Amino acid sequence: MKDWFGYGSKIIVTRHKSLLRPQLGLEVHEVEILYTVEANELFNFHAFGEKNPISEDYNYKEKEYSEEVIEWCRGLPLALQVIASSLAGKSKDVWGSAIEKLREIPTNKIVEKLRLSYELLEDDHDQNLFVHLSCFFVGMKKDFVVRILDKCEFYTLVGIQNLIDKCLVTIDEYVNDIRMHELVRDMGRDIVRREAPVDPGKRTRLWHHTDSYSVLTGKTVSN
Repeated sequence: MKDWFGYGSKIIVTRHKSLLRPQLGLEVHEVEILYTVEANELFNFHAFGEKNPISEDYNYKEKEYSEEVIEWCRGLPLALQVIASSLAGKSKDVWGSAIEKLREIPTNKIVEKLRLSYELLEDDHDQNLFVHLSCFFVGMKKDFVVRILDKCEFYTLVGIQNLIDKCLVTIDEYVNDIRMHELVRDMGRDIVRREAPVDPGKRTRLWHHTDSYSVLTGKTVSN
């Protein structure tokens, strides 16, 4: 890679095109979605543990289900990883139900599709832990988070590992921070926002300073 760029070159990685203004003389390289073969391999790896499943368990029906889910993910690596990991080991009935739900979601609503991974978490503790992390603890040290949330009976270590297995959370291997993709984080926060779209005081969690200030000064917290 060092041969690709001149000395002093700067590389900006962003999903916000508005930051890349032409007058700055930037050369823009858009990252493409995955092609069919790549999308299949990524999905299969996370759903079945291998890029090209050939076991007896991987029958025609599972192949049909997989292809439809992959189609609905539209080549987006994040969606492929998260949804595949959430469906791994699930029964065919669950796969069928997941596909029915995906069919109801508009193709451009990626956060809605990711919400399926939250709904497929089998443990209420894992669901609550995920929402807590997305609202308050992204970027914080894992040890600190475990120490705090264990006091709230979250079974934090095993819960975090479950979320890692579902590709909802990662741990930075160098600084041991809790990491979460922006869209996954937004999905977690949207779950809380939907509890009371208009009245933040009725939500179970407040993470934005504006909402917190409004609730505290207006004394609008509900029981």
